[in-house]
Amino acid sequence: MKFLSELKRTHHNGALRNSDVGQEVVLFGWVQNYRNFGSVLFIDLRDRDGITQLRFDPSISEEAYNIGNQARSEYVIAVRGIVESRGSNANLKIPTGEIEVAIHQAEILNVAEPPPFPIRDEVDVGENLRLKYRFLDLRRSPLQKAMRTRSQVNSLVRNYLVNQGFIEFETPILTKATPEGARDYLVPSRVHPGHFYALPQSPQIFKQLLAAVSGFERYFQICRCFRDEDLRAERQPEFTQIDMEVAFATPEDIYEIVEGMLEIVFKEIKGLEIPRPFPRMTFDEAMNRYGSDKPDVRFGLELVDLSDLSQNSGFSVFQQAVASGGSVRAIRVPKSAINNLPTKDYSRGQIDKLSKVVAPYGAKGLAWAKIKEGGEWNSPIAKFLSAQEQAEITSRLGLEEGDMAFFVADKNKVVFAALGALRLHLGAELQLID
Repeated sequence: MKFLSELKRTHHNGALRNSDVGQEVVLFGWVQNYRNFGSVLFIDLRDRDGITQLRFDPSISEEAYNIGNQARSEYVIAVRGIVESRGSNANLKIPTGEIEVAIHQAEILNVAEPPPFPIRDEVDVGENLRLKYRFLDLRRSPLQKAMRTRSQVNSLVRNYLVNQGFIEFETPILTKATPEGARDYLVPSRVHPGHFYALPQSPQIFKQLLAAVSGFERYFQICRCFRDEDLRAERQPEFTQIDMEVAFATPEDIYEIVEGMLEIVFKEIKGLEIPRPFPRMTFDEAMNRYGSDKPDVRFGLELVDLSDLSQNSGFSVFQQAVASGGSVRAIRVPKSAINNLPTKDYSRGQIDKLSKVVAPYGAKGLAWAKIKEGGEWNSPIAKFLSAQEQAEITSRLGLEEGDMAFFVADKNKVVFAALGALRLHLGAELQLID
């Protein structure tokens, strides 16, 4: 292979610009697209940094043209050529769109079978197929970008924590089972038959020993953790976490360290300046406002407590929930948000689907009300509530014509979980989340 032994890569495929016109370059990569117009052949060459258009012209090199004509999607090729301007044919949608490379020499390094799905940014294919061919899916630009971002975050976190006086450790993966929040994954021991290692759910004990007992004071680790539990949106059975421990520290010291770390990460990765100190709220405030101890504060739809208005309610479900120590809470959905629906309104069928959102959290039902002209309620529970009760609830929630309200009455644990889940569902469904 002449290219690997004699001709070395000069640029990645996302690097060339108009300032490079006239320069001889050597490129390597995968064939993204090829277009044969008979008299000339174009290939989009892809690597981890981007795409460069190649022009194979028999008047420049018939040998290179013939080699290029053999290439197909996902072939690995190497080329040598001269950077030229595309002039009025520039593609300003990509960083390298103002140039192309006129090919003088080419070599096919590896052939490829047709891939099971197109390797492009947007692909309409089932997730199971993508996961089966994960190694090919990772060639796509969005996933490559995600992996580069992850690597950058790891590097920034390491540098920041080291500068803060932390020492990085590796703690054991094969260890003894310890009390944690989930089931352990167990690994049988070959040399000790009948005995098992446990994979760590977190390095909790090790980090506390290192910081508090062994005297290292500031420990950190970007570590793998294993929990034998059902899948969640934010955690898999095997996941990575930034883990740290600090001796001789107050809560304010921890806030300062973590806020500083996130400030640098967002500035370097996203170019965003995050104001400090971060907003803070108590657990009670988070639960009362959002129904969750990890609230999404990017949108409103906050929970409103109606318990004091329901103590003597004519609606027995509300009254009994308060009498038994629970609560009645509601979410107001403004008309402006409902207008984001294709139908511009919630039908009975759609409301029934919302009831299924709260059911897994123990809610026995989801009461609702639509506000019509003049403040009149359209609701199955309106007949159980006096005009005064309706007016008080309307005032408390700030309901206006076209708005909707959703109610859950039960034990606080159920109310918070159900309305917290409903709030997130509505935020996504109504396109309120930035």
